[in-house]
Amino acid sequence: MSLATADERYFVSLVNETRADLGLAPLRIARALNDSADAHTRWMLEADVFAHAGAGGSSASGRIAEAGFPMEGHSWGTAENLAYVGVSGGGDLRDEVRQLHSNLVDSPSHYENIVSPRMDYIGIGLEVGNFQGHTVLMATQNFGRTTGQPALDSGMLPLVSPPALDLDVQTRAEWLAEEFDGALRGSWADGRTILGTTGADDMRLGTGHDLARGGDGNDWMAGGAGHDTLYGGAGHDRLIGGAGFDLLVGGDGNDTLDGHRGNDRLVGGNGHDLLRGGAGNDALNGGAGHDTLLGGPGHDRMTGGAGFDYLNGGAGFDTLRGGAGNDTLIGGVGNDLLVGGSGRDTFVFRDGHGADRIADYQPGIDRLLIDEALMPGSVAGLLDNVIRETDTGLVLEFGDGDRITLDGRGLTAEDIIDDIFLI
Repeated sequence: MSLATADERYFVSLVNETRADLGLAPLRIARALNDSADAHTRWMLEADVFAHAGAGGSSASGRIAEAGFPMEGHSWGTAENLAYVGVSGGGDLRDEVRQLHSNLVDSPSHYENIVSPRMDYIGIGLEVGNFQGHTVLMATQNFGRTTGQPALDSGMLPLVSPPALDLDVQTRAEWLAEEFDGALRGSWADGRTILGTTGADDMRLGTGHDLARGGDGNDWMAGGAGHDTLYGGAGHDRLIGGAGFDLLVGGDGNDTLDGHRGNDRLVGGNGHDLLRGGAGNDALNGGAGHDTLLGGPGHDRMTGGAGFDYLNGGAGFDTLRGGAGNDTLIGGVGNDLLVGGSGRDTFVFRDGHGADRIADYQPGIDRLLIDEALMPGSVAGLLDNVIRETDTGLVLEFGDGDRITLDGRGLTAEDIIDDIFLI
């Protein structure tokens, strides 16, 4: 991985303490050097080999260059130290790390690399594994200098802005002044289907269980009380379910669907739609287009469909499925199930959101945006105090009932470190 673990950062601190004793500047951690060191350590354990010549006969400088360290100018250079010690007993690895450092310092050639005034950057790969029948802590130290600008590992989690959301919609007064050019429709006493015109119709329905079709035009359709079925048809329509268990289908156009109260079903259809479930256990489906789905109170089921969708479950135990596209999923307050689907998805978690489960997290592709109030600012603090590896995936435990579970056998903390951002 690009970011150093807590033990690797501790190893770097020992190196820099030794340099400080000689008045030398500390080495900074370069992400590419982390990558090259990690990869070589893993290869040595897998191949049961302890050597500077690596996979395919590669050299240390070749591996460092391949990892992306910028070997620019006339003064670039690299060096590599290798070491291992036996591991016995439980607990942390700090004793073994200190022994590794002591062994390297006692070796003149390795010590020369550690205290070289010509080196500016370092990366370390530490891994526990089996070597020649023994459990060991294997280490690779990669050093570098360059006039280029390598990406650095500051040890702090990056801070980003949360996804922006525009919820501005036309008011009824604005619609009446700017759009209305069709017919005013009410409910039929005998329950007949209410049909719109080719213009922008105003449908103000009553207390019955109404079926209404808007037709062409940018229609305003308010179901009122009752279990209503509203089809917007073509145009940019506003569908409001009101009280009752309603079915709202936007159709073509960029539609706004409001379920209000009741267990409603909202289907956006084609276009970039805004769906608001309101109170109740609602089912929301964005369909095609870049849609915004807001669940509200209740246990909601939400599917973004095709497009880059924004899903926010609100309060309740919700199920969010992004579908195809680069989606943003926010469970909200309650214990929610999040399924990103294909694409580069962003999962957002705030203080007080409860215990969420992400069923299909893709490391290196998806992102986790987590409230900075829940998190230590440092990578070391995150690895030591928040992330826990299990047989079925990862658990990020924040306390007070806040937790994220990432399903995935074999998923490690190192797999997702680069994906975590603070908001």
